[in-house]
Amino acid sequence: MLTRYSIKFGIINKKINGGKMSKLILTIILLVFVGTIASAQMRMNPADRAKQLGETLKLNNDQVKKVEALFTKQQDQFSQLMSGGDFRNEETRNKMNELREESNKEIMKILNAKQKAEYKKILDEQKKRMEERRQNRDN
Repeated sequence: MLTRYSIKFGIINKKINGGKMSKLILTIILLVFVGTIASAQMRMNPADRAKQLGETLKLNNDQVKKVEALFTKQQDQFSQLMSGGDFRNEETRNKMNELREESNKEIMKILNAKQKAEYKKILDEQKKRMEERRQNRDN
């Protein structure tokens, strides 16, 4: 039963059943918002990924083009793996990790010593974040 409306933090909060419904609605909105942002980041195309890495590592144009070609190849390989439909199984995840490692080795061949050191830091940070997410998911 709808008893009253109140505005909190710019959101209309319907007081229904002691506020349970409003909490559910806000939770759903938050999940949709977070999911949209995450999927947008995952869909970054190879050219944008190469450009971003180029800005971070101060790559020259030739290096950016080579990295973009590697990212394009990697994306094609990922698409082939995921076209099977079962991309959550361990075997597919392992293949994807192998492809990532292979791409990272190829990228390292393109970089100078200073860029390699910075790229290694980036990879280490990514690995640390993935391990934290995995631990949080398991808990």
